Amino acid sequence: MRVMLHDPDRPDARHNQPSLNGPAVEDHGRVVTANGQAAAFYRQAQQAVDWPHTVTALRLAVTADPTFGLAAADLDAITENPNTPISGRQMSWERHHIEVVRTAAAGNHSRAADLLREHLAGVGCDPLALRIVTELRWREGYRDGLDDLRGHLPGCHPAST
Repeated sequence: MRVMLHDPDRPDARHNQPSLNGPAVEDHGRVVTANGQAAAFYRQAQQAVDWPHTVTALRLAVTADPTFGLAAADLDAITENPNTPISGRQMSWERHHIEVVRTAAAGNHSRAADLLREHLAGVGCDPLALRIVTELRWREGYRDGLDDLRGHLPGCHPAST
């Protein structure tokens, strides 16, 4: 799988290996409700340079931890599959992310954009939420409306694929 290389000067850079100590985290160090292997695959999805690699990494994350709701919601949205039921607990930021991508997948693009703005104001950077909402808007023919978000996010992830 091809991923973007991290900038060694970036303090929040994570490796794509499961953590043996501490909680499972995504690329910016936020805790995810998944096992370490699934979290490593999710980090690969966050760093993927194109959609095929993103989808592959998300599938591997869901296979590694079938209860990983964040990865399941992203995969469902990208592949336009019905929503996988999500059980168990999620971190607050995960619940917001899931709401954003599911709203976009349902075709409510205006609401998804509003939720995404609110979500990013709280977390700073969420590459998959931005990429998924943008991609789903493009598929529906929307060619504008999120330029303000793409222009103000940190440059730690690919803007679009």
